[in-house]
Amino acid sequence: MKLATLVLIPTLAAAQVARLEVSETAGLKRFGYPVRTRIHTSLSPEKLRLTAQAAAVDAQFTRINEGVVEIDFALDLKPWEKRRFLVEEGVPRPVSSPMSIEQTATSYVVRYPAGLAFDVPKNLPGLLNSVKTPAFEYLMPGSAGLIFNGPGNVEHRAAATTSRIVKSGPLACVLRFDSTERLGDRTVKSAVELEFPRSKSWAEVRWTVDDPDALVSGLIAEVNLRVEGQPLIVDFGAGTMIYATVRSGQSAKMRADASAWTIEVNGESYAAGRDPRAEGWAHVMDRRRATAVAIGDFADPEGSIETWADGRLRIRRDHLDGIRKSLTFWLHFVDMPVQIGAATSPQSMMRPPVVRVEN
Repeated sequence: MKLATLVLIPTLAAAQVARLEVSETAGLKRFGYPVRTRIHTSLSPEKLRLTAQAAAVDAQFTRINEGVVEIDFALDLKPWEKRRFLVEEGVPRPVSSPMSIEQTATSYVVRYPAGLAFDVPKNLPGLLNSVKTPAFEYLMPGSAGLIFNGPGNVEHRAAATTSRIVKSGPLACVLRFDSTERLGDRTVKSAVELEFPRSKSWAEVRWTVDDPDALVSGLIAEVNLRVEGQPLIVDFGAGTMIYATVRSGQSAKMRADASAWTIEVNGESYAAGRDPRAEGWAHVMDRRRATAVAIGDFADPEGSIETWADGRLRIRRDHLDGIRKSLTFWLHFVDMPVQIGAATSPQSMMRPPVVRVEN
């Protein structure tokens, strides 16, 4: 008679709250890459800490709602590497050089320890007032910000009626903006979250719209980048990397859907392809500054990135259907050369590490 095999399933020790496994699945080396995940616990965030192989790890714990805590931390990963962490009950290690948020009467200012600062308007028009480092200013005034493409292909600028701080550091800052927007004689509900991780100089924008009356066919974001000198250099993440020069009075545009992608410079065909699908990112560069932009679900169903020689940058997702519509994108502001200043490719932003949680 065969004896039953006893399988021992590991359980969490008394002081252990959760186990995390972080996996790199895109084949890309990560440097100080921000990780965000959630666990279920009734413990106060002030009584939680993160460890790896019994060593403390800098982490931020934020109460999201009753029973749920969000964790932010950063790590290095080799291609395909997996790393394991423990969330424990205990005193967390203080974070040195924290980031923070200051408020003025009209804006939030997200400050990084090295001097980078994002100025965000409280009512959201323009999306970003400014992005500054001790050496550079990355934006010009007067950006259009977030835009609905409404009935009759008419564009409406988004504006927030309420805003609040969701996370105030030390490792990640998040701002949330809510509004009910009127399009003609009907309305849609709009929610925008801007996230700023300390380990990267980017803004991650997550915009969702509840549109039960099918008023919105596209979501658009437009910012005015500060550029100096001519020509402007652009890299597009299409089926492969395509670069172009944009001279005074010209523009360059990549458009893609599920079947094909095209790139035009000054309205003329520049490159085109069908396989593989366009990745949906771009670098916009002058001699000293670079802005990387990446769009989630770029070609689903249709997306575009367009930039003009004067620095205007417009991204959009079109032909959206369903009640809930969304646009997620990243704006990463770095120095030239971009390969050194960014230390993170746009593909990394669109394909973050995968986190598995065991409570």
